[in-house]
Amino acid sequence: LAPCCSLLAGGRWPGAGRLSVPPPGYVRLMLCMNCLRPGGDLCDRCRCSLMEAPARMVGEHLIVRAAYVHAGLAKRIVHDLKYRGLVGRAAILAPGMAANLPVEATSLVPIPRSLVRRLQIGVDPGLELGLAVSRLTGLPLNRLLAPPLWQARHAGKGRDRRAPVQLRARKPADPGAVIVDDVVTTGATLTAAAAVLGPGVIGAVSATAAGV
Repeated sequence: LAPCCSLLAGGRWPGAGRLSVPPPGYVRLMLCMNCLRPGGDLCDRCRCSLMEAPARMVGEHLIVRAAYVHAGLAKRIVHDLKYRGLVGRAAILAPGMAANLPVEATSLVPIPRSLVRRLQIGVDPGLELGLAVSRLTGLPLNRLLAPPLWQARHAGKGRDRRAPVQLRARKPADPGAVIVDDVVTTGATLTAAAAVLGPGVIGAVSATAAGV
């Protein structure tokens, strides 16, 4: 390859930490984060390997539509976002989430990560996913849920081993609000969020669904 070309996953160029734009003549060839083939953050072949998740009802009336089943590559992408702080992964998941939004949706409300976990890892996955979906759809993102100081990890735990979810709304959601989360398992977090946000919530979307 010529010196002005670079095949790098994520499309970063030499000196990207110092330059806000690529140098003149630079050609950025994006590599798939999974197979390292040229073709964007996730190539079409790898994207087709993601398994679509069915909609489910949680609580008494909240319909949750997850983009993908929480397994394989989809699970890895979510893990990269949640635990490695790779915020660019949100853009890979956002199209599938945007496609699942109810047609009546008027705004997005992300599930916040606890303050302690956000300080530890440096990223709020629900917020990053909400921002990515907002950029795709033009829907406003309203941070109506106050982040708790601490919340015990629920990953890999069944309903009977999970601590109660405690969320507080800064104000009720406007009609047409859709809750945004990274992973839905039992639906306890989304149910708690809908309860404190009020009747304006019309549904929820998540990146992946576990246990399907």
